[in-house]
Amino acid sequence: MSYIPLPNRGVIALHGPDTRAFLQDIITNDINKLDSQNAIYSLLLNPQGKYLYDFFLIEHGKYIFLECENIYLQQIIEKLDLLKTYLRVKIKDVSMIYKVGVLFNTELPPVIPVSNTGIQPASHTGITPGLLDSSVTRWNDIAFQDPRHKSLGMRIIHKDEIKEPVGDFAQYERVRIQNLVPDGAKDMVQNSSFPLQFLIDKANGISFNKGCYIGQEVVNRVSRQEIFRRKLYLVEGNSILPDIGTKITNENNEEIGELRSSADNIGLALLNTQKSQGNLYADGIYVLRCLSL
Repeated sequence: MSYIPLPNRGVIALHGPDTRAFLQDIITNDINKLDSQNAIYSLLLNPQGKYLYDFFLIEHGKYIFLECENIYLQQIIEKLDLLKTYLRVKIKDVSMIYKVGVLFNTELPPVIPVSNTGIQPASHTGITPGLLDSSVTRWNDIAFQDPRHKSLGMRIIHKDEIKEPVGDFAQYERVRIQNLVPDGAKDMVQNSSFPLQFLIDKANGISFNKGCYIGQEVVNRVSRQEIFRRKLYLVEGNSILPDIGTKITNENNEEIGELRSSADNIGLALLNTQKSQGNLYADGIYVLRCLSL
């Protein structure tokens, strides 16, 4: 078991009598799930139903912690301040107090089993059975199984230093990618990406039963489509994949999508589902479309 620090993540603390109701009216997930689980994963969308931010919400005492990308932290605070208007909600950046990391099991079989049909989704879990309960107590309850996928281990919001050996972030990224879990800040584009095309519902980031929130009508309309025009896929290259944003073409030299995040020769790609996906290439590298959900 090892600890992977996530210095790119920050923490916002929200508290006040209107906090829950305020969040319930704006986020894609159901804040009431915190009654029965430690954390939820959610998004904040624009009125057109497109991605703005993604984050985790964790209830801790009188606070709800919002764990997010540092690059968007101040934007999120400003957006929340704008939206809360007269509501009794206090919002504060507490990233100078708290650090974020992941407890991840690095003593695992290879995470990229490849068969004749391409990459198969990883079947192992990111944490050892029984570790969650003991670690929650150890870190004052600010610890939670990643709600997006069981293979992604336990996330920790902590003040004290973690003594476990530092793990391999590249291996963590391979597991994330192999299980088709997008990283919002890397894989999605603000004011452009529709969350369902990026499988955010499969990552437990959307509630279809909670009622209204910003962008909800568009999300529901998109969910009724039988086939998405563009969708996220797991892909495998015959060499190390190029950078995010590299265009993907088919055998007819038609542009059908682009790469998003990758780790060595596997990656996520947003592809056009209505064009031929045989013999795909990304900057000269042959790409096999392997899997979607």
